[in-house]
Amino acid sequence: MSSLAIRRAGPEHAADIRRLLAVQLGGHGIAITDDGLASAIDGVLEVPKRGFFLVALRDGACIGVAYVSFIWALEHGGHAGWLEELYVMPEHRGGGVGTRLLEAVIAAAEGAGCAALDLEIDSAHERVRSLYERHGFTALPRSRVVKKLGLA
Repeated sequence: MSSLAIRRAGPEHAADIRRLLAVQLGGHGIAITDDGLASAIDGVLEVPKRGFFLVALRDGACIGVAYVSFIWALEHGGHAGWLEELYVMPEHRGGGVGTRLLEAVIAAAEGAGCAALDLEIDSAHERVRSLYERHGFTALPRSRVVKKLGLA
C-alpha cells in the first residue's frame, strides 16, 4: 500500500498547487489567468497571515490540495477561516484522501486560532456535502453573491 502524507505547503509545492487548482477552478467555471493564479498562490506562500495550503502527497507525488484563507468575521467573533478550495485528483478519490485532507484542514485552522471554518459547495458538486456534514459543517440559509471589481 502506498503512503499518504498531508503537509503544510511551502514554495516548493507552488507548481503542484497551481496545476491542481487550475483543474479545480476550471471545473467550477472560474476564469483566472495562469499568471493570476500563480500570483495569488505565491501571495499566500509568501505572507502566511493570509492563509495556508495543505498538500496531500502519495509516494511523494502531489495528489490533493486544500486552501484556507484567513478572514476577520464578525459573525464568528474575529479570526476565522474560509476553506476556499479542497481538491483531490479524480483517480485518487474514494480512498479517504479527501477525508484526511479535510481533517488536517480543521486541525490546522484550530491550531491557527480560528473560531470557525466557512466554505461553499458548488451546486454542481453536491456529492461532497456528506463529507462536510460528517465533519460537523451545517448549511446556512443564505446564498453567496459576488461583484468583481476593476482591480481583479
